[in-house]
Amino acid sequence: MTLGIFPLNLVLFPQTRIALHIFEPRFKALINECLERGVEFGINYIDEGHMHPVGCAAKIVEVTTTYDDGRMDIIVEGMFRYSLIELEEADTPFAVASIAHYLDNTYGIDQDLLESVLKSYNLIVTMVFGTQAPTFTLDDFDETPSYEMAPKCGFSNEQKQELMSLQSENKRLQVLKTHLDQLLPAMRRAEMIQQFVQRDGYIRAIPFKD
Repeated sequence: MTLGIFPLNLVLFPQTRIALHIFEPRFKALINECLERGVEFGINYIDEGHMHPVGCAAKIVEVTTTYDDGRMDIIVEGMFRYSLIELEEADTPFAVASIAHYLDNTYGIDQDLLESVLKSYNLIVTMVFGTQAPTFTLDDFDETPSYEMAPKCGFSNEQKQELMSLQSENKRLQVLKTHLDQLLPAMRRAEMIQQFVQRDGYIRAIPFKD
């Protein structure tokens, strides 16, 4: 399988949505091709010139704004993780790579662990955004609840990339638990809450109804 690649200084998780402003000519070409063909493109985290091999396929769910010069504001949704195999020669201004699906090698969720993470997560979200903030219940999740909670847990991009590269949901939940347990005491300080608000932000994926 091949994907057009969009290296970015951010980490996209499956099942979550983010807004992107498209302005570089090569990426305008990538997005236009994806819109015309109805296909995904790949987002790989890039840091100081290093592109991490584990990325996430992104589906364009909405073009919110188009500009006269071809720039676009779009919303994309993370679909599945992949690992880069190699960059391919292509007659396109953007990079194209062959990829392989990057799957978990263990299955099953530790329910006690999940409930502990969920309790801490909901507490922090409520502390930061108030009682009207969207929280989760156990019924909101499928097989990978970590993907939906991780973007709002105050992780750096490097931590998000490390988390997404783990191939066990329980290992990801344990990382979340350790992080939230350490974060909760500090979150009681107003300056930490402000930093949290400035660092995080994503659009939660909402299932489409027929």
